Amino acid sequence: MPEASFLTRDDRRLLGDVYEFARGQGADLSYVDDLAFGLASYREKDDGRIWARHNQGKTYDLEGRKVSYSFTDKNAETAKRIINGDALKSTRLDQGFVRFITDKDFGALGHNHFEFMEKVINQFSTTGDKSQQLGPDFAVYKSQKGDYTRTLSKEKYTLGEGDIRETTPPPQKTTKPKEITLESLRDDMRKSFMKTMGVENFSSLFDVLFKDKR
Repeated sequence: MPEASFLTRDDRRLLGDVYEFARGQGADLSYVDDLAFGLASYREKDDGRIWARHNQGKTYDLEGRKVSYSFTDKNAETAKRIINGDALKSTRLDQGFVRFITDKDFGALGHNHFEFMEKVINQFSTTGDKSQQLGPDFAVYKSQKGDYTRTLSKEKYTLGEGDIRETTPPPQKTTKPKEITLESLRDDMRKSFMKTMGVENFSSLFDVLFKDKR
């Protein structure tokens, strides 16, 4: 799990504003959590420089077919709109991160919600459309897990040195562990983010994030 300590001061100030913006419009704060931890992961990986790239022709399925990954059509369309939009040029959200996570070779297998990020980019830009509301579409969090396209080659290959074979799912345990839900994982991530910043609730989080503004 990425540590909030990797976030820059500007990252934290922006995220504090995004949390306030989302909460004020009744949005599920898990959308902000995803953005925060995606950005923290990017910082942790030296601004993506040591992040492994997908689609290098080195990954194969169990039958030897080459595997490639890409965004769904909907996410690809949103990513293209974000990159080509004027708001990106002046947004407070780090442009390097936005360009990185909207690149299918880095973001296809795991990315934050692009439509929410687009709203953030516009809201916190000098040229973006700030009249846009989050609306009911963001009232309940919709996970992006597994939201990608996986393509297999028609041909089958013999793996060479440095090639990677996709792994099969691990076998189920014989004893059922304590249930872990998506909501509990999001709560854990948010608590970790707050713990790193030395706060216990959103009120104190805002105090920490806004202390340099007062």
